[in-house]
Amino acid sequence: MAIILPFKGKQPNIASTAFIAPNAVLVGDVTIGEEASIWFGAVLRGDDPDNGIIIGAGSSIQDNCVIHVGGWGETRIGEQVTIGHGAKLESCEIGDRTVVGMNSVILQNARIGIECVIGANSVVLEKSDIPNRSLVVGAPGVIKRTLDENSDWIARGGTHYINLSREYLEQGLGQPETTLCELCGGPLLERHCKIICLSCGYQRDCSDP
Repeated sequence: MAIILPFKGKQPNIASTAFIAPNAVLVGDVTIGEEASIWFGAVLRGDDPDNGIIIGAGSSIQDNCVIHVGGWGETRIGEQVTIGHGAKLESCEIGDRTVVGMNSVILQNARIGIECVIGANSVVLEKSDIPNRSLVVGAPGVIKRTLDENSDWIARGGTHYINLSREYLEQGLGQPETTLCELCGGPLLERHCKIICLSCGYQRDCSDP
């Protein structure tokens, strides 16, 4: 079961069609759009009092990613964005259909345009402004070239993960409604074979229907 926790009166808002992997962690001011997917081991921690995390429709946050937010501003990820395994982002903006490679780091107040590719292990520095359709590689990240308009494989990445998340949901894995209280709709937490609602305090045994 995913860990979905309120923090200081704010709790994650998850679209009914989103996929949340059983061991993903969502805390506080986090919004997950329609058909987005949050994969195994990902942590989205929206614990800043003023700024939240927004994941756009159809975007995928892959295994072991860390998405955080701070006083610099919100963390906003556009639609059909692919955030590769192990990437780390904080208080930045990612444009629609962009691919962020595995283990990349996007630092505070960076802005990445639409349909960009950030190479694996790259570091996009604070306040960077990456134009649309840029290829960025290195640490620190450097714009190598503008991507060809025929690079339709970028858009296909978003569609692939939407389809894959549907397959997981069909297997009964990661459905967000399994993490919501049947009485008040609040977030549930599993502890020692007890299901506990963090909003209203309702409890039941894990074995209960």
